[in-house]
Amino acid sequence: MEGTLTWLDLTSGDRSRMRRVLDLFNEPGTIDEMGLASLRDGFSEALFPGTSTIQTRLRYVLFVPWIYKRLEAAKTSSADVAAAGRRAETALIRPLRDSNEDGIIGTRAGASLARLPSSVYWYALARWGVFQHDRSRAWYHSNFGRLAGQNLSATVAADDPGVMDLHRPSWHPRLPTPPDDFPAGISFDLTQEEAEFVEGRIEERCAGTLLAHLASGVGKMVEGPPWAQPAARNSGPEVREVVELARRFSLHVEGVPLLYNLLLAERRHAINGSDDDEARIISYQGEISNWTEHEAEEGAFNPDELWVFAARHRVRVRALQRRFVESWSARIAEIVGATRSGSGRVGGDLQLRRLVAARERELKGRRSRLDDIARLLDWNGAAGVGRMNFRWHRVRALLNDLHRGLEA
Repeated sequence: MEGTLTWLDLTSGDRSRMRRVLDLFNEPGTIDEMGLASLRDGFSEALFPGTSTIQTRLRYVLFVPWIYKRLEAAKTSSADVAAAGRRAETALIRPLRDSNEDGIIGTRAGASLARLPSSVYWYALARWGVFQHDRSRAWYHSNFGRLAGQNLSATVAADDPGVMDLHRPSWHPRLPTPPDDFPAGISFDLTQEEAEFVEGRIEERCAGTLLAHLASGVGKMVEGPPWAQPAARNSGPEVREVVELARRFSLHVEGVPLLYNLLLAERRHAINGSDDDEARIISYQGEISNWTEHEAEEGAFNPDELWVFAARHRVRVRALQRRFVESWSARIAEIVGATRSGSGRVGGDLQLRRLVAARERELKGRRSRLDDIARLLDWNGAAGVGRMNFRWHRVRALLNDLHRGLEA
């Protein structure tokens, strides 16, 4: 039987969380080899709510509601709105391409585009309050006629269990109006009015997050990761606490994929004696030593702070995941504490090697690269390496668009 995914019509947040999981398979540097994704994504959402790894440019959060408001005005039926929306969204591609813009969704696929901008940005629209119902795009389509002012007599009572008040406007009342010739001649440049609207939505709906502080322009952005930003240092204690824990966690677990890839390089070299794999062994040994030096400069990592964060932000932590992190942290503390730095010892530590190998087998079973020779031979030399940046490379692009608009 062919496997399928069934989408339940839950809140837009529920559906978007699953979308973001699937998107990770196509996002470089985010493959979750050691089962830490729920913690990484928990930090990402706490820092930058409403964002995802596949958002490209900020003005899409206006393009999408402009399209739907036009369809509402045209009294498009619920049966026709999905097809009409697709035509309107793919019609954005040509004018954006003509303006030589970067970050266009569908520039290659054209009308056959599988993931429409409305799908990519729906979670942001709901999370930031641009779309005023915390419901999915499918729910919006199903209720489109009533939400647009059609068949209001069929509207059910707002206090019925599980039913939203369909009299509430779909879109924020202060949503800026589109250019008269929209979508002709459009670009990703926000007007000052548009930028101020988006800034206001983020500040109101994401108050107390790093995203809100960065959106308001509290300190200019600088090169480097999110914790290097002036707004991170100048924010309130709650934000600083999350940013610091994210920074510390990202460094602490950076050694896990490095050790995992060292094990793969050694295993494959034992099979084929490749010079490339021998070079990888040397390279990963050096990277692990460098990482250990940086880790030794910090105080011992306390996983209890991580579990408090997870409980506060409703991040699901499985028992095996928790045990793995705690075992890693305890052993790293022993090694670093015993030698002041631990440089050169982490890569050869039998306890850590067994821990990482067991974790992969725990997650993948027979498909573990350490056991499946075919998968090992297909290994590209760098599986899941790199420090977590919690969507920062995407968020920074959105914020750059916002700040340019505010300064227009």
